[in-house]
This record gives sequence, C-alpha cells and structure tokens, in this order.
Amino acid sequence: MWPRVNRAAEEFYCRLLQEFDEEKKGIHNDPFIYEADVQVQLISKGQPNPLKNILDENDVVFIVEKLPLEKEETSHVEEPQCEETAISDLSTGENVGPLALPVGRASLLLLLLNLFTHTVGLPACSNYILITYWCTHLRLHNVPFYFFTGQLIGLYTMAHNPNMTHLKIHHPVTALPPLWVRCDSSDPEGTCWLGAELVTTNSIAGIVLYTVSCKADKTYSVNLEDLKSSHKKRHHLSIVTTRGFAQYELFKSTALDDTLAASQTTITLDISWSPVDEILQSPPLSSTATLNLKVESGEPRGPLNHLQRELKFLLVLADGLRTGVSEWPEPLEVKSAVELVQEFLNDLNKLDEFGDSTKKDTEIVKHDSAAVDRSIECLFTVRGDLDFAEQLWFKMSGSVVSYQDLVKCFTLIIQSLQRGDIQPWLHSGSNSLLSKLIHQSYHGTMDTVTLSGTIPVKMLLEIGLDKLKKDFISFFIGQELASLNHLEYFITPSVDIQEQVYRVQKLHHILEILVSCMLFIKPQHELLFALTQSCIKYYRQNPLDEQHVFQLPVRPAAVKNLYQSEKPQKWKVEISGGQKKVKTVWQLSDSAPVDHLSFHKPDVSELTLNGSLEERIFFTNLVTCSQVHFK
Repeated sequence: MWPRVNRAAEEFYCRLLQEFDEEKKGIHNDPFIYEADVQVQLISKGQPNPLKNILDENDVVFIVEKLPLEKEETSHVEEPQCEETAISDLSTGENVGPLALPVGRASLLLLLLNLFTHTVGLPACSNYILITYWCTHLRLHNVPFYFFTGQLIGLYTMAHNPNMTHLKIHHPVTALPPLWVRCDSSDPEGTCWLGAELVTTNSIAGIVLYTVSCKADKTYSVNLEDLKSSHKKRHHLSIVTTRGFAQYELFKSTALDDTLAASQTTITLDISWSPVDEILQSPPLSSTATLNLKVESGEPRGPLNHLQRELKFLLVLADGLRTGVSEWPEPLEVKSAVELVQEFLNDLNKLDEFGDSTKKDTEIVKHDSAAVDRSIECLFTVRGDLDFAEQLWFKMSGSVVSYQDLVKCFTLIIQSLQRGDIQPWLHSGSNSLLSKLIHQSYHGTMDTVTLSGTIPVKMLLEIGLDKLKKDFISFFIGQELASLNHLEYFITPSVDIQEQVYRVQKLHHILEILVSCMLFIKPQHELLFALTQSCIKYYRQNPLDEQHVFQLPVRPAAVKNLYQSEKPQKWKVEISGGQKKVKTVWQLSDSAPVDHLSFHKPDVSELTLNGSLEERIFFTNLVTCSQVHFK
C-alpha cells in the first residue's frame, strides 16, 4: 500500500508542476483529468477566479472539481463509480455549471502518510491537531484508512513536505500554487470548498488548510465576540485583530424588456476599515474606499446612443477596408443616402453663407460645469461647429447601405466641387482625401480620383475618424478633464488607419466610463479628473477590454451620501492573529458566492421593488483554517 501511495503523490505533484511550468511560459492548457472522474484546472492571475467572492483571491490557484458527465463518459479511463465518489447533483435545470465533489471524497484525503509521526517526521501534536481539526469539523468518525489513500489535498501536502525525502521528487521541491477542491456541501457544516496553501519563507515551512462553508437562509445569527473567541481558541491566541469590508452596489444594469438584454455595466464601492466593533457595522469615515467601474459600451439608458451608432458604423467601414466585405447596418433615414447628399449640396449652392446651413442640422452645445448631470443631455448632441465633411458624415453614416451608395454620393460631391457649385468650409488640421480635394477646389484645380476599390470606403472612414476625434476633444477639453497632450496617443494621425480606429474605440470606452460615473455617481470634478487620467494611462498601455474593472481610490466623506443609507451587497469581517495566513472570515451577501451549488431562491412576490437585505435570502460564508509547520 505504501509504495502505491508514494507513487500517487509523486505523479500528482509532477502533473501539477508541469501545468505550473507551462503557465509561466504562457502556455494555457485545458483542465487535465485525474482518476477518471476528477479534473484539475490552473487558474492564472487575472482570469475569473471562483474564490474571489469569498477570499478576494486573485492569484494563481489550482481548482479541483468533478469532471463534467459528457467528458467522463468519453474518458479512456473507466472505473466503477461507488457511492462515495458519486456526484451530489444539487443543480436544477439544463445549465449545470461547475460540478463539486462529495465532501467525503474531498476531505478523506487528509495527510495520508502525514498522519504518522514516524513516517512524516512531524511532532505528534501537529498530527493530532490536523486529525482533530478535519475529523471533528467534518464529523468523520471511524473512517477506514483506505479512504485516505489517493486523495488530492493529501497528495499535495505529502509531496511538499520536506520530511518526505524518500519520494522520487527533485529537491528542493518547487512550491506550487494553492490547491482548492469544490465540495458539494453535503455535510452538516455545509462545506463548499476545501483548500491547502503553502507557507513559505526561504523554503516550504508548513501548510494552511482551509474549510469554507456556505448556507442560505432568510435569517442569520452570529456574534462578533463568539467568532473572536473561536479564533483565539483554535489558534491558541490571546489577542486578535479585526478588519471589516463592505461592498455597495451603486449601479447595475438590468434588462429593459424581453428583447433588450442588460449590459454588463456595474459600479460598486468597496470600503475597508479596522477595527470592527460589531456585525454589519456601517463603515466609519476613516475607512479606505475604492470605486470600481466596469462599463460596457452601449448602455441602453445612457446618453451616448448616437455616438455609439457612429462608432459602430466607423467599425463597419474599417472592417470593410481590411477584409473587402462590409455588413451594412439598417438605415436610420427614410430617404436614401444619395437623396440626402443631393439635397445637402443643393442647399449649400443656394445659401450665401455656410454658417446658415449648420444651424439647420445642429444644436449649439451649452456647457454647464456647475450642473454636470443636467449638461450631459446636451454634451453629446451634434456639435454646433460641424464643418462640411462632418455634416456629410452625419448624413451618410445613418443612410449608406451599400458600396454603390458610397460611389454615387462621392461622385455627386466631386462633380459639385469641380463645377465650383460649392466652396465648403472645413476645420483646419484634416488630412483626409476629401479635405485635400476641397482645398484644391478653392484654387480651381483638383486631382483626378477614381472611385473604385477601397477608395470610397477609405474616404468616408477618414471623414468619420476626423469627426469623432473632434467630438472627443470637445468633451474632454470642454469639461477640463484632459489636455491635447493627454489625448495625443488616441487622436494622432501618424499611425495607420486601422490603428487610429482602434485608438478612437478606446477613447470612446473612456467616455462611456466617465458618463456612467457622471450619471450614477455625480462626482466632484476632482474625482472625475482623476478617473479620466487613470483610464487614459491604462489604455495607453493595454488593449481595449470592456470587462476590465477600473478602480479609483476615494475619500468616504466624498461619497458618504451613496452608501450611508444603503444596505451593503456584501459585508464581511476578517479575524486574524499570529501568522498572517491564519484567519477566520465571516461574510454576509445578497447573492450566492459559490457558483457550483444551487440554493432556494424566493419568489418575486417575496421581494419589494427596493428590497433590502432583510427582505431577501441571505448567504452566509464562514472560512476557518488551521496551520501546521513541517519543521
């Protein structure tokens, strides 16, 4: 039996080490199968981490879970499935999601040979602590020893123990990321996760074993002093420290109807403080606070709909220029693009002054810096200083439905310029082909342009780029949020046209973030300026990412009106003392923090429109741990 256990520890460690080494090289693999019905996945830093809602975990971790049934059926390794290894199906409906291992299987792993002092080299008291902690917490009594063999956290622990020198593992052993096992919460404590994390200094000094439980109810009963006393007793401490954390949901988009899905825009406020005086304490003004914004472009309730539509049309043109194929959007105008352009040219030909025509199609933007929320509605209407090319873009972007439309429209424009019917006014600084032709027309000579191939697409794309860049400049400078130097990276014409489109798309996302903040937070200018600079810095160095959460430190006093009368979305207290990793965490939240279990959810009739935590189902988490030293 012992050689088989040793070999299992060696093989499991080597498999984990292989995954870890490949991840460091930038090779991201699918989960690997272990023992036919278990899969192990390495979650890289920055990837969605299932532990984040419990421990704010965002580092590299190994996740162990039940192999999805369809994969298990096709696995080349076939094993009879006993009752102990069967999955506890707690999910309902077709969307099963991540699958958990039965608590018995996940926990009857502890320590393997590490249970025996003469083999492991641990003091007897350490073994006693570990055995007592796991078997008492999980109510495991009179368990046959063979259940301990081949279990994953035991193998993980065994492979890292420096006393296990007889194992065929290269020494010194590489410290691997923490290992976490999904559990099905079938024990009396409701265990949903078991974890193991190494304690390292210059070498591997020990291991911290975590147990996470989760329960759902409409009531809860917990006392802070009881939690502190329990932590002191478990870890033999006389003094502990407490730290509180509260998260407030300031905005979350919801579906407006059955045909329009909710966007992924969310704005939350995270507040932390120490010490904690009582459960569900309201954060004091001396706390540390961070604003978190994740904004998806195209928020249906936002004021940027027309600008978003123009950007989408710009992307259609850029894709057409790159691939030669364009999927034209549905027109917004009743009249065709050719009709609109012809009418526009006729109007220009009749007017004595170009300025009169601008008043027909645009609105003068009135900035009101003292009332940002009221000014938003007019900030993004059409600028009052649109030149000829920009008005042309405004008409064509809502009406062009084919390549032929482009050719006909530009043919009309070029002919009008050649005949001298119009002498349109332009902003300075444009390098577009149409601008060059217009400037040449002032002197009665124009280059010959063949409207074939990609030329018509590029002509309209250039006009749109110039127009949107000026829109963004008008906003950022008009609101005193950025200077031209700050915006240079996003508006420079010195890169190729596809890169220009990409950078304008980034700038539009920054605008969406700021407008969402202005609408739902109504911050002071100082905060809005800091957010702008943070977004600009990020997008100078990173690709477009609408899932990125932009974080901004804020003073609680500056946003107290947003949270002091609200119930937190999540509230937790962390009790620690002694070793840094040894802690007890109790958390209350209004949404399930565990994605592999299903809980009873109240009917809609049970909730009020502005339902508070008291009117909803509660999710309580308790994280406890035990630390054992190898030496």
